[in-house]
Amino acid sequence: MDVRIGTTVDGRAAGFATSSARPLLLVGDVGRGKTTTARYLTRWWLANTRRHTHVYAQAPSEWADLRCEPEHPDQLEDPVGRDCRPGACLVVVDDMDLLDDSRISFLPLGRARTILTSHGGNSLAGRALLDSEVDCLGLVRPDHADPAEAAVLDGQGRLDWPIGTVAVIPDQRGPMDFPCHRWQAPAGAWAVAGAVGR
Repeated sequence: MDVRIGTTVDGRAAGFATSSARPLLLVGDVGRGKTTTARYLTRWWLANTRRHTHVYAQAPSEWADLRCEPEHPDQLEDPVGRDCRPGACLVVVDDMDLLDDSRISFLPLGRARTILTSHGGNSLAGRALLDSEVDCLGLVRPDHADPAEAAVLDGQGRLDWPIGTVAVIPDQRGPMDFPCHRWQAPAGAWAVAGAVGR
């Protein structure tokens, strides 16, 4: 099954294939929606209560509202997902280029569904991760915010992205998809909860 992420520059839908074990790598500049997209996909994955997620993030508190136990990447000390039931495990590493190279071998690349986000731009070139088969999506804004994104939208690509990166304009997400805490409910949620309680 594919979960839609956004639209490619040539107008095709871009998605996350849940049946594939190929890692999904999201790259793009700061503020382009990499963490938001990863959170959206994680929330969708966890909607099936028979599945679970291992999250490693520089800011674990940004994932605290999801049904998982997020950890800092420094806690990645053993192979992840080795004992998990096949098809039930999702591993997410937010800002993975800040991860030590020695820890990349702990990820279940090719064995379990994996979502990786870059910190900003792309500092992943030449790393061991890129030697494996990876689906790489580069997130851009539809307006020409800077020359690098204008080049992408004109079909030129970005020199700092891995070869074969597909440029995607991310779909807009709701307030709960943005990094927040479970106590930071979106505007109007309390009014709805109060009306239900009456």
